[in-house]
Amino acid sequence: MAEETKRNGKPETSHHPETDPERGDKNYYGIPPIKRAHWTWQIYVYFWVGGIGAGSHLLTVIGHLLGWRDEAFFRTTKYTTLATMTISPVLLIWDLGRPERFLNMLRIVKLRSPMSTGSWALSLFGSMSGLVATKRAAEDGLLLGDNFLSRLAKLVPDRLVSVLALPLGLYVGAYTGILLIATSVPMWARNWLLMGPTFLSSAVSSGLSWTSLVLHLGNWGEGKTLGALKKAEKIVLAVEAVLIAASLVRMGKWSKPLFSKKLGPLFVGGTLVGGIAAPLVLLSGKETRNKSILASVLVLVGGFLFRYVMVVGGRESADDPESYFTFAKKDGGRPEAGSK
Repeated sequence: MAEETKRNGKPETSHHPETDPERGDKNYYGIPPIKRAHWTWQIYVYFWVGGIGAGSHLLTVIGHLLGWRDEAFFRTTKYTTLATMTISPVLLIWDLGRPERFLNMLRIVKLRSPMSTGSWALSLFGSMSGLVATKRAAEDGLLLGDNFLSRLAKLVPDRLVSVLALPLGLYVGAYTGILLIATSVPMWARNWLLMGPTFLSSAVSSGLSWTSLVLHLGNWGEGKTLGALKKAEKIVLAVEAVLIAASLVRMGKWSKPLFSKKLGPLFVGGTLVGGIAAPLVLLSGKETRNKSILASVLVLVGGFLFRYVMVVGGRESADDPESYFTFAKKDGGRPEAGSK
């Protein structure tokens, strides 16, 4: 047997954190006890685009229920939902690598699996919003005139379909948070109660801002509609700010990655200040077209950055053994922690 090297008369090993004086870490040999999420940039965009679509569909339903007749508004919301629900599966399949992986998730329904319920919600919501947008396209004369397809599309009960699709749309809007909390990542799992509502509020604010941006850029929409959107944006941004603040309190010390050198400027400057505070200030004064456009752009950028920092911050949280062990010891304050 090879003779062990000694230091100060004691055996020295090359791996154990308690006996190796060269090791600075003392927890789990410095190895993360859980796996981090290896999502690529497509997932950040997928979460963001899906949120815009969900928020836009909510506006469609509200507009119908209030009896609005603003055609430019409904064109914007319905075509936006269709576009986002077309792009989202493409981004998801791109990240998965092979189309059959997405199709495999549709073979059965696993109610306890966010991946399964999310895939079904995305597929069903996309199909129903597609029907609504197809009728809109027929009414706008975009289906090559008066033909069988156009006449068939006009028979779609779009208001009924929109209402029936709303629960699925809301689930898609909150889905990012629901997916994240179904893990043992400390920063995510600790905030299991508020993660879904926070992402849903961000989805609604993004949908509002996108709709307002399109209408202002095109000089479309009625003044009444634009005024209602402005009021709604302020209310939803305030709700989002409260939910993010409550989430930070809920996460406590496990929110540390959000304030790291890498993510702090993006979270504080990009999301909190640029994506919420600044738009609220712009929308609180006298309304002008340029201020509305700037506010909408800031909210959209802030919404994307929010999703980015939450995902990347979760990675840092998963890579920190001390964070996981203190979370597991406390049980994260949640009834049952899953694993990923």
